[in-house]
Parts: sequence; C-alpha cells; structure tokens
Amino acid sequence: MITLTTDFGTRDPYVGVMKAAMLQRLDRIDIIDLTHEVAPFRPEEAGFWLQCCRAHFPDGSVHVAVVDPGVGTERALLAVRSQRQLFLAPDNGLLGLLCQTDPCAETRRIEVAALTPWRIATRSATFHGRDILGPLAAELAAARCQFEQLGPPAQPDPGRLEPARRLADGTVKGVVAAIDRYGNLLTTVDAGLVAALPRPQVHLGQRQFDLVRTYGEATAGAYVALINSFGVLEIARSGGSAAAGLAAEWGANVTVASKR
Repeated sequence: MITLTTDFGTRDPYVGVMKAAMLQRLDRIDIIDLTHEVAPFRPEEAGFWLQCCRAHFPDGSVHVAVVDPGVGTERALLAVRSQRQLFLAPDNGLLGLLCQTDPCAETRRIEVAALTPWRIATRSATFHGRDILGPLAAELAAARCQFEQLGPPAQPDPGRLEPARRLADGTVKGVVAAIDRYGNLLTTVDAGLVAALPRPQVHLGQRQFDLVRTYGEATAGAYVALINSFGVLEIARSGGSAAAGLAAEWGANVTVASKR
C-alpha cells in the first residue's frame, strides 16, 4: 500500500502523473490519496497529518509526502523507517514531528545517484515527486529495493512543529498544527497529556474552553474543546468555523491547564 500526501490539489494533473509513474512499475498496488489539500508550502502540516493517520495503515505501507517549496535546490530527500512503515519526503521539516515522536525512527538521505539500478533519475528540477519519490515508493513496495540501499544515515530537519510538552507545574503546551475544512483547529496535544490533568481547561489567546465529549454537547455557534477521532485536542465551533471566529492561525499556541 502506498499513500500520497501533497499540496497539489486536484485541479491540475500533478497527482495523476505521480500515480502513473508508480503504476508503470507496479500495477498491482493500492494507492491511497491521504490528502492533496495541505496548505500550500506548509510541509509541517503534511507531517502532522501523517502522524495522525499512520495508525490506520498496515505494516509495510509506504507513505509519500510532497510539499516541497525548495524543490530543485540543495535540500535533501529523506526516507524514514518508523514502526514498520516507510516515509518518503523532502528534508524541509515535513518528517520532523514524526521523527521527534519516535526515538527509534531511522532516517536515510536518499542519494539519487545510488538509484540508477532501479532506473530512477532526476528528469526535472521541479517535480521530484514524479521522478524520484513516486518511482522509489513503488520499488520499495515491491521489495525490489531495500531501505538500507537508499543512502547514508541522516538527521532530519526538525521543522517548525514540536511535540506538545508538559511543564513542571503540569501545564501542557502545544500549537495548532492543522485547520481542517470545517475550520476546526487540530493541535499537537494528544489525549494522554490531557487525561492526566484534573478538570482540564483549554486556553487559546485570551479565550478559555472547557472540554466536552462531542460537538453536539454545545449550542449552535458555541466553541468547544474535545479529543477528536485522531486522539488529539481540537478546538471547534458548533455549526461554524472556529478558525474564522477566533481569528486563529496555524502555529498558534495552545495551553491546557487544570481549571481553577
């Protein structure tokens, strides 16, 4: 199984030609479109979605993520092996959160010159997803190529997202890592950190939100905080957009503390 995560959208043919590059090498394969609506030029958001969704895919899955404003520059391409799955992406912070949350993750810098046995080479300076990452994903999924053959060990760019952390006083600090199409604010704070707090209350800027179980527990237009289906803290608005109503942006600080 191969998944695709990009900021390409679906209007243009970029996703289609990436799939064609893979299917020419491996015609019996499941290709899952995780999302192609990552905010343009925001690689860390793509990495957050991968971190949220990885548990829903089986061992051996290969995840290809292309949000790559630095394509064609000296930035590297990376392969990460984490919890029996492989992740391919540019080294621009996209895989930083995933590697920080898995201390056992192994990272390799993809050396394009080493990929000639599999007829993979750079054809264009502006589409490494089609030319390198897509074909490489197919070769890895077919077990014709091994992770250790891709290049030397590397340290990934950590990016602008860090895992949420607990302070000495018990307060939990995280950030808004994604805003979905409903305007819900998804954060880096996971359920376990919230569960450890008695009577948790969520703070965003000057606003405070009590934790509820589900959206329907709030009246229309009211703001709520809850643990969503991915097991992370979310701030939402019943029947509306929390992002618009709160003027909240990606990267905004979120705090969870025990209610006084």
